[in-house]
Amino acid sequence: MTAPFRAALPYFAIALLAAQPAAAAEPSKGTLRFVQKIEDAPSQSKPRKGGFQEALGNALAKQLRMKVRFIGLPRKRMMSALESGEGDIVCGYLPAWFRGDVAWSRTFIPTSEVLIASTRVPAPTSIESVRGKTVGTVLGFHYPDIEQALGPDFLRDDAPSLNLTVRKWQAGRFDYFLTTGQSIDKQFPHGELAGGYNLLVVSEVKSGCAVSRKGNVTVAEVSAALDALEKNGEMARLLRLR
Repeated sequence: MTAPFRAALPYFAIALLAAQPAAAAEPSKGTLRFVQKIEDAPSQSKPRKGGFQEALGNALAKQLRMKVRFIGLPRKRMMSALESGEGDIVCGYLPAWFRGDVAWSRTFIPTSEVLIASTRVPAPTSIESVRGKTVGTVLGFHYPDIEQALGPDFLRDDAPSLNLTVRKWQAGRFDYFLTTGQSIDKQFPHGELAGGYNLLVVSEVKSGCAVSRKGNVTVAEVSAALDALEKNGEMARLLRLR
């Protein structure tokens, strides 16, 4: 009986191994709800596809081992989505621009704030050029450098979106408006600002990501993912899409 028992051992061991569940790939941690800004104008009812924001969302989700869902919202609803936990992350902002009860990653996105002036007026040489003059701005957006420098002499004319601000500027409602250098390059690359303009760089900073305190991912996890993307060279490729 000893020999048959010995002969059965290998088969018994194989059967036990076969009964064990196969090692699976590490499971997904859930879905990263990446919030993107859309304009209130009908032509901008959806986020742009294939650009920096979408590429960043996909890269972060892959690094976090999560799926990704893009949520397009008007600017005025983005912060409330993070604060309520309906969204997880918004990228491309600073606390001074995008105020609310959220956590912030480190900064990593080069951003410039610019003042655009029509050719009807002298080219601006400093922020003081618009003291007491109407400046086109976007509703709900903060401009800390000009707010601090001009105080009550910073006269805003708010519109729901940058596109509508530009339309008012082109119609002669005011001679100046504020935006980012990237917005000028990306949103008006085909002569939409016809007639010429002068540009003054107000500030050059780096922005980061606002992370919900009630979402599917923590700011520590987002920061670790950003570090990994920078280390493996992916971040440099992403930033070239801006």
